[in-house]
Amino acid sequence: MTPRLWATALKSLVLLGVCAQAPAALADTYPSRAVRVVVPYPAGGGADAMARLAAERLQAHLKQPVLVDNKPGAGSVIGSDFVAKARPDGYTLLFNIPALVQAPLLQPSVPFDPVRDFVPITTFVSAPVWFSVNRTRLKATDFASFKDEAAKAQPKNRLEYGSWGPGTTNHLYGELLLKSLNLQAVHVAYKGSAPATLALASGETAFMLADYTTLRPHVEAGTVRILASTGVRRHRLTPDVPTLAELGYPGFESVGWAGFFAPKGTPNEVVAKLEAVIAEITREPQVIEKMASLGFEPGGKPQAEFAREVQGDVERWRRTIQAIGFKAD
Repeated sequence: MTPRLWATALKSLVLLGVCAQAPAALADTYPSRAVRVVVPYPAGGGADAMARLAAERLQAHLKQPVLVDNKPGAGSVIGSDFVAKARPDGYTLLFNIPALVQAPLLQPSVPFDPVRDFVPITTFVSAPVWFSVNRTRLKATDFASFKDEAAKAQPKNRLEYGSWGPGTTNHLYGELLLKSLNLQAVHVAYKGSAPATLALASGETAFMLADYTTLRPHVEAGTVRILASTGVRRHRLTPDVPTLAELGYPGFESVGWAGFFAPKGTPNEVVAKLEAVIAEITREPQVIEKMASLGFEPGGKPQAEFAREVQGDVERWRRTIQAIGFKAD
């Protein structure tokens, strides 16, 4: 072999060695600056509370600032689209719930695809939603008496129910429930779970499906009563509250998730590091205790499993939307 060929071969070997070490080096050096977690909902709701808990622990593990950035609007579309278009380097992440997969099924103009444009990292929490009523507007003490009371309000005095935006989980569940009960109600959309729950507590709306985090203070204050929940089994925080499935209403068996996503194209090594760190956080006793107090179960699903769940949710929610004949407002 000539000296020139030896030199070329040596350069190639060095280059291959550098490339082989690059992924490991990237994982070792990430993050080298602040990480932004975009929450596409207002501050104060259940998703925001969990995102802030996660960010606090991520900051401790990653040794860099982890900042929560609330970007609400359009049923989570504004914040989600911001992350979809962000640089795929692991420094801009999305913390979202199933609204991420619901929005494109309801609004053809949504500028992102939940499967094509994001990398699911892992779940942080999962939880049912609870069906609740304002205790001044409705005297019902159980779901059967709610059904009777709501039926008597038809057709002239239709009740109002709130959601945290058109096409979100509690909006779709609300429509499915009304169809199951053969009732009508006026949907009122708010910009997030916190203002929607305040409207319920004040009597501006009569009922709503919502997360336990935002309902709990109003339940304890005596302005809101919980009558049922989604899921296949009663939640340990509300053992006397039946599930809708238990009461004979199909379609409410699933529970929601909240998890982390990165823009498509984010390096696998960065995604793997985030997956491992977040999963470790969900196993911390103080985090589990905090989750439980707010009505959540710890997540930490493997990245591949979470990706399959997101893909499956697209079809599950497509069937629900078709069943209720729902179109976005």
